[in-house]
Amino acid sequence: MNNTQLRVRLNSLQASHTQDGTLNVSGECSFKYYERSGYKVRPLRFQAYGEAAVALNHAGVGSIHVVSGRLNIFKPNDTNPNHQMLLTVERTVVVGSQSTSEATPVTPVVPIAPVEAAVGSNSVVPIPVASNGKATADYSDIPF
Repeated sequence: MNNTQLRVRLNSLQASHTQDGTLNVSGECSFKYYERSGYKVRPLRFQAYGEAAVALNHAGVGSIHVVSGRLNIFKPNDTNPNHQMLLTVERTVVVGSQSTSEATPVTPVVPIAPVEAAVGSNSVVPIPVASNGKATADYSDIPF
């Protein structure tokens, strides 16, 4: 297992969910490296889970990231005559985007309890709470 940090551009993305409900993103990225004859671009397959997958999926194709992860190199076999590489992204930072429009951050909606009219100084505002005293929310609209 080789740990590596690269600056990559995302060329393609495929997103799916695991049985646990975590986001799994895979695809192809490319990075530049220097050889005797000058700079070259090399494609590289990648996969990411969890928080890194969410960041990659949100940025989309064409975005530029600094990624940190494990680089697995597989030996040649009958079907693949050359060495194959797979980058498992563990952390990522978005450093650039190809799109011209800025992404609008989404603010979470917190359900608000109905407020009763104040009749006297002892009026009570009902707040839905669990048995541990913390406020509860309805999470039934989450897609997975």
